[in-house]
Amino acid sequence: MFFRKQPDFGQLLRELGSFTRRDVTQGLKLAKYKKAAHTLLKKDPVSAHLLLGLVACLEHDIVSMHAQYLQAIELSDSYLSLMYYAFALKKCCLWNDAAKYALLALDRAPQEPKLLNAAIDLAPLTGRFSLLKKLLSQWQDEHEGVRHPRQGDDEAVTEALARQGLVEQDLKTVLSAIGTAFSETDAMLQHYSYELVRTKDSSFIHYRFVLPDSLVATYYEDRVSERLATMACHPRIFDAFSFSVENGTLYDLYDCMERELAFSADTIKVPDPDKMKLIEELVKGVEV
Repeated sequence: MFFRKQPDFGQLLRELGSFTRRDVTQGLKLAKYKKAAHTLLKKDPVSAHLLLGLVACLEHDIVSMHAQYLQAIELSDSYLSLMYYAFALKKCCLWNDAAKYALLALDRAPQEPKLLNAAIDLAPLTGRFSLLKKLLSQWQDEHEGVRHPRQGDDEAVTEALARQGLVEQDLKTVLSAIGTAFSETDAMLQHYSYELVRTKDSSFIHYRFVLPDSLVATYYEDRVSERLATMACHPRIFDAFSFSVENGTLYDLYDCMERELAFSADTIKVPDPDKMKLIEELVKGVEV
């Protein structure tokens, strides 16, 4: 495909990738990219529509974004066109659609590792841990039997849900609502993570959605919470699921603290309760 050899196309994509939010007021900033895309329409219409689709995404014009990418795919349904569409859909937090097109791209080019990694990254955002299990099995086959770090998460998530009488569909419903809530804002996630939090009697899944530092995380967390408060869902889903919205700097700080704690876990000593009680009795009534 021509756009793979089009240096301007790659440069324009990289520049557009530096945008940190989607906003209808960004018309002036995006005008030069529209102009560049229109100059490509005759010699490379696929590239042109892909660029116009990304510009529409950044302008928060979802209808136009879909139209531009579907035109590009109609002209060339290669895995690259499908992949770019999946990436734009992810930027819009339309995670189910993004996963659909990522899987279509992977089906076209199963030998492309980036496509498999992209599908693995998207699957938990849809709540489809059964799909994640299949993708991780494929990843393991392609890495000479080495287990992926997330291998086994599907069993742990299924167990956490089952303890509350829940199934995968319940998780899919709540994550779909979160994606919809984000898609209605100007936010673009930097990245996300999830972890399985185990307590003495139960466990739950916690998702962390990370925004650029320029956005107020609490505002978007409130928007998501408002959406969840109005949705129909299993009454016990929030016993097995939680989420937070964080800025990148705070996320990095927490991540660093967690890694330090994990690294020093063997050296941290918990005070002997009997000795602590003895000390309390010895200093009882002593004025300092």
